[in-house]
Amino acid sequence: MTDKGLSREALHHALTDNSFSPEGRKLFVWGTGNTAQLYQEGLKRLEEEGFFIYGYCDNHMEKFADDRSFCGKPVLGAEELLREKNAYVLICTPQPQAVCGIADQLNGMGIPNRHIDAVIFRLHAKEVMACYDALEDEESRDIYAELVLCRMNGRYPVKLNINRKQYFAPDRFRNANANEVFVDCGAFVGDVVERYIWNKGGAFGKIIAFEPDKGNYDALAYRVKRLKKEWNLKEDSIVLEYAGIGEQNGEGVFVHDAVNGGLGSKYVADASEGDVSRIYSIDGYMTEPFDFLKADIEGYEYQMLLGARESIRRYRPLLAVCIYHNAVDFYTILLLIKSIEPKYKFALRHHTGLVSETVLYAWVEEGSASAE
Repeated sequence: MTDKGLSREALHHALTDNSFSPEGRKLFVWGTGNTAQLYQEGLKRLEEEGFFIYGYCDNHMEKFADDRSFCGKPVLGAEELLREKNAYVLICTPQPQAVCGIADQLNGMGIPNRHIDAVIFRLHAKEVMACYDALEDEESRDIYAELVLCRMNGRYPVKLNINRKQYFAPDRFRNANANEVFVDCGAFVGDVVERYIWNKGGAFGKIIAFEPDKGNYDALAYRVKRLKKEWNLKEDSIVLEYAGIGEQNGEGVFVHDAVNGGLGSKYVADASEGDVSRIYSIDGYMTEPFDFLKADIEGYEYQMLLGARESIRRYRPLLAVCIYHNAVDFYTILLLIKSIEPKYKFALRHHTGLVSETVLYAWVEEGSASAE
């Protein structure tokens, strides 16, 4: 880990580098795959600020023979970009080799470009630095600075300790509490539910797990049936919901990720694909206090928090929320939690050697007065 001052200085310097600017340009996103899908909810919020995406670009136009659109916007081939006056391309991929290859291609065509995260973070330098300063410990600040720089420069982290206790890294997130109610948003196949039970030694009050992918839900139900037998748990100790979590009760279009066995299944903005799925808000669903809220829901974490504002103010649960799905979440999620309940303290831990699996941990110290 680096010295706190040097870490902050490097981050601030990178964020205030004004050697390029997309101002006044027509913005196009390069990429129409999984990563671009994960950015949709964040880009919606940016468009409210005037950060407008005109369209998308792809080298493989054969994928768009019938419908040359992505998330409601036109898709252009590389050569077509040359006919767009004042175009500026935002490269949207976390893979360093792909970033370099696309940048070389665009540079050769004379089209200005940057990694999408570099542009987003620089336009929101004040918010990024506010998040850095809000983190409680030096390790968290170093992780945050390194990951922002990695994302801006299209490289993988090399200076980070990889924490193997995802969602339970801080000690307080593993403390036994026989009455604790754990809410798992994005339960996948029940791997986190099982680790939760092991971390708590089988001593907890209740688990409520939400999963909107049918294949994942079936695997989750199978695992929970086994866990109840192995741990001699009461039948009503684990409640499963075949649904997702968002800002409001309703429905959404959900797409199964067959490539990754359902790991990246997600709600999408394009209603032309996927299946209609039930969505609950935490405030609309929960009728009882809860103590621990975990969320890994493929870019819908911000919406989940909006739909949990009253519950968070009232119960002030432990929060373990993924922030890595897009650059916008990397600064907006912490600031949103802080606006909901200013008493929250924050830590950050990273759980892979890639730029994925970054978890924000938030808690309120016992005895702290409520903001209300």
